[in-house]
Amino acid sequence: MKKRGREKKEGLNEVDVFVGQRLRELRMLAGLSQSDVASALGLTFQQLQKYERGFNRVSASRLFKLAQFFRVPVSVFFEGLEERHAAQEAGIASPQAEESEGTLRSREALMLARYFQSIRDPQIRGAIRELAERCADQTDGAGGPTLDENAGVVEPTVARGRHGRSAGHSAGQA
Repeated sequence: MKKRGREKKEGLNEVDVFVGQRLRELRMLAGLSQSDVASALGLTFQQLQKYERGFNRVSASRLFKLAQFFRVPVSVFFEGLEERHAAQEAGIASPQAEESEGTLRSREALMLARYFQSIRDPQIRGAIRELAERCADQTDGAGGPTLDENAGVVEPTVARGRHGRSAGHSAGQA
């Protein structure tokens, strides 16, 4: 006897998973829960959860609505997909895939990006970027601020604001 509806394939489609990951990143960067986004679009949070995990495919019309909701172009959901696919075909891990699976999916990185976006002072943003670069260089053995396991970054070099204060005011607030 023939089953009704579409047949379920074994495994998930890599494009659906990728689009779902991008959807989750956008939602978390916006600081919204699955329920917040789902109710704004007339979905249940379970439906949104299935989209984010790649279990359900996001239709073109729904993808367009999601892009409007997050105020981004539809292409954002596919950025990096071709590079990732090409790297998988070649049998190597792409930097974009590692970044997406490691850094961007981590809650801390997404929250940090959200906080950074809310900083309007270009001098403070520049100081934070410089601090992040120096901390990243630390793993390569190149200079930068010293790290204290208990206090975090000690004496980072930061740009001075208009009033002569450092961007972080103290090492413990970075």
